[in-house]
Amino acid sequence: MKRGRPRTEIVRKPIIKTISKQDRKDLKVLADDFGLLHRKEVQEIISTCKSYTEGQQKIMRVYEVVYLH
Repeated sequence: MKRGRPRTEIVRKPIIKTISKQDRKDLKVLADDFGLLHRKEVQEIISTCKSYTEGQQKIMRVYEVVYLH
């Protein structure tokens, strides 16, 4: 077994900022309260948003389109 510093291509991975599990859970509760959790686009928003606020805003936009227009 080799010792020393690991190769750089193994160590470097792109850093993708995601939200915590609790924030993701809270977004799911929010979407469920508005009856939007079953929608594919809302599931995608929850899984790809970079902050709770961003996810909340996007979910509210979907809500406006679905229920208010």
